[in-house]
Amino acid sequence: MKAKFFSTLIIIVVATGTAIIPLAGGASLGAEPMRTVFFAFVSAIIAIQVVPAVMLVACLVKSLLFGKTDKQES
Repeated sequence: MKAKFFSTLIIIVVATGTAIIPLAGGASLGAEPMRTVFFAFVSAIIAIQVVPAVMLVACLVKSLLFGKTDKQES
């Protein structure tokens, strides 16, 4: 159940980022269709790369705050 939730959340983030980023700042206003498709493609790549970056930062913070302090015995 937890994996399904995270997968759905990732898909929603990517879809939302793909839809919003090209429209930000009026970048695609009055543009030809290929330019709009290019902006959508680039924003999809960025949105897909943001998800693992956020997961990595969250794991790093979690390990710094709640990490185990196992001592190795010599």
